[in-house]
Amino acid sequence: MVRAAGSGSRRSVISDGMQVTNWYNSMGIITKTLFTSVVTCTLFVSLGVVPGYYMGLYWPSIWNGFQVWRLVTGFLTTHVSLNEAIMLAALYFYSTDLETQEFGGRTADYAWFIMFSMIAMASVAWITFTSFLYHGLFLALLTMWSLHRQQQIVNFFMGIKIPAQYLPYATITLWFLIKRGKVYAILDMVYGFGAAHLYYYLSVDLPSQGSPNYIPTPQLVYRFFGQPQQVRANGASGSNSINERPGGGHYWGASGRTLG
Repeated sequence: MVRAAGSGSRRSVISDGMQVTNWYNSMGIITKTLFTSVVTCTLFVSLGVVPGYYMGLYWPSIWNGFQVWRLVTGFLTTHVSLNEAIMLAALYFYSTDLETQEFGGRTADYAWFIMFSMIAMASVAWITFTSFLYHGLFLALLTMWSLHRQQQIVNFFMGIKIPAQYLPYATITLWFLIKRGKVYAILDMVYGFGAAHLYYYLSVDLPSQGSPNYIPTPQLVYRFFGQPQQVRANGASGSNSINERPGGGHYWGASGRTLG
């Protein structure tokens, strides 16, 4: 009987492990890269493998020491806590929705949105000496998600329901309260909010009014991630040749799941 119980326990562990593996493998390439990078960078710093000093956007080291990895790790490093774990789960949720819906079949365009947001945030952080921008990257994803679902009602906190268009403001306010009114603690979130709005205005709002897309996805990004694919109603994909907005992709409605 002991052996049978032990065998059943091992089978349960193997089954759970396979479920986790399948879940991880089901992620889109951009979401998987973001999720894995944040977990890896954060654990490396938390476990003392790499000093946190070497991960932030410290500009003298970038310019003079050519430590260019900081331009990436500064957006992917945070600390271990319950709040950060919840935020990571939310990042996975928003990124998955964006990658499979708004940017469905357009991996290069989604990658470019993230790159553009990082460039915009880093440009401001250089002036304000902000070293870590993970929360800003999170807010950029959340803001883009909400811009495509402005009238959708979502659950925010303790059962409070609000239109999705107010979700970024509510998130920044909540984080401000969690940080006990410290303005510098929300600066990176404000940067992410602004970066997403800038991208949306230049690549969606203006083109919808007949203006050109002033920030089209660079061809170098397309060469790396591939050309856009048209996602049809049946889930199939093919070459994107019609109904394409400037810079790649389609216009999308404000559909999506309710947060819970």
